[in-house]
Amino acid sequence: MKTLKTILKTLVVFIPVILIWIYIAAFPGSYMDGEYSYFTQAKDYRMGKSSLAPCDILILGDSRAKSALIPEELSSACVSVAEGGSTAVEAYYTLKDYLTYVGKPEKVVLSISSYHFTSFDGFWTRSVYFDFLSWKQAEEVIKEAGSNKEKEALEAAGGSGLLTLFEYKIKSPTKYMSPVLNSLKEDRKSINLAAYSEMERTRGFKSFVSWWPTSAEHDMEDFVLLKTLDSYYRKTIDLCIENGIEVYSVNTPLISDTYEEAKKISEPFSRYFQELKADYPETEYPAVHIETEFESYDTKYFDDADHLNPEGAKVYTESFKDRYLGKGGAS
Repeated sequence: MKTLKTILKTLVVFIPVILIWIYIAAFPGSYMDGEYSYFTQAKDYRMGKSSLAPCDILILGDSRAKSALIPEELSSACVSVAEGGSTAVEAYYTLKDYLTYVGKPEKVVLSISSYHFTSFDGFWTRSVYFDFLSWKQAEEVIKEAGSNKEKEALEAAGGSGLLTLFEYKIKSPTKYMSPVLNSLKEDRKSINLAAYSEMERTRGFKSFVSWWPTSAEHDMEDFVLLKTLDSYYRKTIDLCIENGIEVYSVNTPLISDTYEEAKKISEPFSRYFQELKADYPETEYPAVHIETEFESYDTKYFDDADHLNPEGAKVYTESFKDRYLGKGGAS
């Protein structure tokens, strides 16, 4: 009898924890913050679960790409799955899944800024946190980072390897209680539903209305390329080649205010692309186009020091069309 009472008391203590755990696992859209809906819509699209039709041009990259290229201006079927904090890791697995579950785009635009070659940035805080990457995909990244002796860089981004991945994948309350508590202050479900709908409507285009006084390049001390991120960038290009997809590796404009100061990063980053271009010469790979130089736009075209505003995005999108697609859009 005492044993039964002890069991019942234990259950009473743990029932709230179990209920919270179930809530965390079953209703992420009701408490998640930040860019959850953007990542979810992009994942749904690459898995063939979105209302959007298959694309002819697929835009891959980070938040600069998301705010710089307007899909509907490039073609009637262009879609952007660029996401804030993304590196070549997310680009590669997005394209790989898209090829598996949706089909083959005619063209891929690949645009990732310098910082996202030097840091795993959103790997834990977005891609794993939002369940954007599967266990297998995330595990592959962790293992490759380990083999490249970049475990420290991965840990600096917010995780300690497979143990951290396990905690996220089982939706441990220790990882998700903070957003759950913060969601009590606002209707996160409505906010996330609206954000998801916006991504469907704009086909992945998003302006970031904020103000960072200086660009990432201005704030970085030096450009130290991570082998794992270089590897995934090359894997993405190779995946395009293997599937007969024309790929454009491009760099969105830097803000003119700090363009000179940013050269300490943009110049070695430019040399990286020069080396990349030498490894993929257009004489041998005519469908691979790699930009090696950077341009700057006036401050009036930026929402903050990193992201173009809608007017700047329109100018850059037109410039991209002129260079690669012709005025009529996709060809």
